[in-house]
Amino acid sequence: MKRPGILARQTAARLTGEQYAVEDGVRAARGAALNLFDLRRRKSEADQRVAAARDRLESVDVFALRAELEAALAEQARIDEKLAELQRANV
Repeated sequence: MKRPGILARQTAARLTGEQYAVEDGVRAARGAALNLFDLRRRKSEADQRVAAARDRLESVDVFALRAELEAALAEQARIDEKLAELQRANV
């Protein structure tokens, strides 16, 4: 005695499998489209990171930082000279 429920499930499974069966060319095209989408998304993210880094770099005034460093170095040199004079005077 055959069970009609099993036959119905088997038929449904076969029809579902046929519904999703596609040719290799279609499968390859879908894979290429997914890769293209992923590459475009990654490029967009990279472009955004570059733009953000460029904005941060442009907001930094390099010449002002260099002038501040030179002033700090000059003050450091003056303090070192005064320390050296005091040490020589105390010896």
